[in-house]
Amino acid sequence: MDEFKFIDTHAHLRAEYDSKELDKAAESDYLKQVWLMPIDCYAPSYGFAGNDIVLEVSKRYKGFFIPFGFIDYMEDASQVDRMKEAGFIGLKAIRPIEDYDSLKYFPIYERAQALNMPILFHVGIISRKPQSGLTHPSISTGPTRMRPSMLDSIGAAFPDLKLLQGHMGIPWCNELFESLYYYPNISCSVSGLIDYKWLIENLDRCTETGVPFTEKMMFAVDAHYGAKRTNETVLKNAEFFRMFFQKVGGTYRWGRCADDYLYNNAYRFMKDFVPND
Repeated sequence: MDEFKFIDTHAHLRAEYDSKELDKAAESDYLKQVWLMPIDCYAPSYGFAGNDIVLEVSKRYKGFFIPFGFIDYMEDASQVDRMKEAGFIGLKAIRPIEDYDSLKYFPIYERAQALNMPILFHVGIISRKPQSGLTHPSISTGPTRMRPSMLDSIGAAFPDLKLLQGHMGIPWCNELFESLYYYPNISCSVSGLIDYKWLIENLDRCTETGVPFTEKMMFAVDAHYGAKRTNETVLKNAEFFRMFFQKVGGTYRWGRCADDYLYNNAYRFMKDFVPND
């Protein structure tokens, strides 16, 4: 296999992780960084690590695992200060009580902007979880409170706050397109259910100011680190996308941008928050 490198910009951690598997990930010749997203709104039986475990692992593998703190939409904005002080680099948003762009949540986003903490929002279709599997009966179970266009008003209100669309916003991909087109502080971490036809047709587009979409989209897997075979799965996904750019993108301008999609965009994004060198 030819030499290449990539960054996984949207990942999770098993609550009962295998340390040897984490060591393998950190020692990889290809995988250079992983952005970890805790999931504190799921019942412990689902096995997702929350804030405490993600932070502990990220401190042990400093500079490799990058910790994003879970936003609890039932708490006030002071949680952002506590997470920043604890060592979290960014924030993870998922399953709100109200729409993401509810004015009720703006103090949270205001603190994130003031403390220079990017936010990755889950947008669009979400995995099926019964209400009984969530930690509160008001937490949203479907995608309608997490549409991509809801990031627009947040991006406009807080222009210095970096926002990431986690996934592609399916079935609202056109909303995702418009967010990327108009808002310079919105980027996309592509993972999960992927609309490859949409990618093929839109990667050659540019934003309102002429920035190529290939500079606003980043590789991710939405994998669960610390479990057996995760590292192999992540590497296979990265290899697939490298070939996707080379073979499918061979007749498009975006076909030359595999390195940007897999590594460069994420490196440039995160260097404003954590030194990568």
